[in-house]
Amino acid sequence: MNRANKKLLEKKRETILVHSADKDLSKSLSILLQDQFDVVTTETVEELGLQRNNKCVSLLVVDLERSIPLLLSEFEFRRMQNADAPIVVLYAFRQGKPEWENKIRTLANQILYKPVQIEQILAAIALEHESQKVQKEK
Repeated sequence: MNRANKKLLEKKRETILVHSADKDLSKSLSILLQDQFDVVTTETVEELGLQRNNKCVSLLVVDLERSIPLLLSEFEFRRMQNADAPIVVLYAFRQGKPEWENKIRTLANQILYKPVQIEQILAAIALEHESQKVQKEK
């Protein structure tokens, strides 16, 4: 194995966790991000809980569609455990739920309100990833 290939293998890829009950969204993001990141996907709060101890996750993309109170609790815990990992939230605004809105604003680095285009999600991921790199360099 030559030195360049060895260096590539030694370089640790960053991991993005995508949580969505929408399998098509998860698959699309996985395909689009696989060249740059390791992508872990979860569909249920239980699967997400199993990833709780995964310290390698450097960015989270959360589709808040179902089980919103449970997900907010899970991400509040995650924020306390790994405050450096940015959270990008996809969310359909719900009238009459200001407590959810306030908690989401507290936990998320970015909120993308649905309907949202895949390009917007990719742009948010790129922005948060770049911002995180700058923070680490300081």
